[in-house]
Amino acid sequence: MKIQKIALLIAVISGSAFADNNITLNKVTLFLKGAELQGQSTVSLTKGESEILLTGIADGVNPNSINVGFNSDTSIKILSTTLKNNDVAKREESSELKSLGDQLQQLETKYVTTEIQLKAVSETVTLLQGNRLDGLVKTAHDELTDMKNVLDFVKTNLATALNEQYTLQTELDKLEQQLSDCKQKIEQARAASHNLNNAIAVKVYSDKKVELPMTLSYVTENAGWKPVYDVRVADINSPLQLTYKADVYQQTGLDWQNIDFSLSTANPSEGITAPELTPWHVDMYSNEKGGGFFFSKSEKDYDQISARVSKSVNPMIDNVLINATGIDTRFDVKLPYTIKTNSQNNILTLQDKQVEAKYRYISIPKLDSNAYLQAQIADWDKLNLLPGKSTVFFNGNYIGESFITTADVKDTLNLSLGRDKNILITRNRNLDETSKPSFFKDEVSQKYAYIITVKNTKPLPIDIAIYDQLPLIHHKTIELDDAKYGDATYDKDTGLLAWEFTLKPSEAKNLNLSFKLTYPNDKANTIIGL
Repeated sequence: MKIQKIALLIAVISGSAFADNNITLNKVTLFLKGAELQGQSTVSLTKGESEILLTGIADGVNPNSINVGFNSDTSIKILSTTLKNNDVAKREESSELKSLGDQLQQLETKYVTTEIQLKAVSETVTLLQGNRLDGLVKTAHDELTDMKNVLDFVKTNLATALNEQYTLQTELDKLEQQLSDCKQKIEQARAASHNLNNAIAVKVYSDKKVELPMTLSYVTENAGWKPVYDVRVADINSPLQLTYKADVYQQTGLDWQNIDFSLSTANPSEGITAPELTPWHVDMYSNEKGGGFFFSKSEKDYDQISARVSKSVNPMIDNVLINATGIDTRFDVKLPYTIKTNSQNNILTLQDKQVEAKYRYISIPKLDSNAYLQAQIADWDKLNLLPGKSTVFFNGNYIGESFITTADVKDTLNLSLGRDKNILITRNRNLDETSKPSFFKDEVSQKYAYIITVKNTKPLPIDIAIYDQLPLIHHKTIELDDAKYGDATYDKDTGLLAWEFTLKPSEAKNLNLSFKLTYPNDKANTIIGL
């Protein structure tokens, strides 16, 4: 069997061990978790069976995802593909590392030479500064006429030596920095090239000797993206500006240099098989069965199964844009982009849309006296949103961070835009209406009453919703009656009260809430929730 070693690098890596081969990266499809890398190379095949070694493969490859093609050439049959380590690549050193190694050796040689020169000059300076001047003067009595000539000699040569010492020390400091930079580049180059040791061996059978393009694709787990958003609002009378972005990460060991790629909302790691329901049995108490109710699948178990079924369904299924795949939404990035391995903060802008929104404030003064601004979006299902962090700006100012989710959203998507201190809200006990416990026969009755005050100090009208609640009674001996809550809507299943109204500038409004509870006197100490 003839072994052909063909380097197929699924990224354009500057100075890598296989950069001299005719390698092309065609496409990267980035999933929420994982990425499919696609590339090609021209290969030469002999007639019969051959093995091709594809090198420069990323980290974290799923062997089951490897896909090799020859442009539908029926004369070529793929017999097998195997993910393996490439021992040849391990022994080879990249041209970039070789160049950096030569540069490091030259710098080290120059550093040693300069250091020797500096030591020699420093010795001269020491001599001229007087540590050995006695010996110089003694010698000078034989060669110089007087001490003045000796001093002139020292002055002239000391200045020259000091200048040379300064020059050499500056050069040595510069070389030391260059050595540090060169060593750092070598470490970075080694980190970037160590993943090129992976390889894919492909066994093929060809009816003839042929040279033709070969394509390769595979999925790596060491990449992905998550949605992030910018929400910008000029004022509550203007549309909302929504910027849909992708926070991309990749630790594949390969630099993606000037590549075209797309982002998919799919997640191959979640699996593709729908769950199955198991039989749900309900039984009755029987002495023959050993006593007690017997449930092979309880109501709680069924709820858990239902939860798993719901979780397995893609939450974007009703919002996808139908394309060639038909099961995901894809964002094709039009401009070439570079993403280096292990790099941080790779943020891509996918969409920047002006969205019509209705603004309102909400408050739950029982828990928090602040008013929170919300943007209500009716056509949210057309925006292809995924759950993700949002950064909020109002009137050009950074407000804070929130989270966008479409879970359980029906007609309207509410986006939180922050607190507004210009809306004053209080909730106090109404002492005129609140009563102390009163006793009648064996029962105790007590009235609870509250006043909620809302004031708009803004120079423009606002829409606001105030939420409170009535207690839910779970024991038949406790009675709730005489409930008064004005024009609020009441949900008897949850006890939720909601007042919705408009406030003009400087307008204030009082909301009244009251109710009476009656319960047995001998059960007063066992009541929970008051």
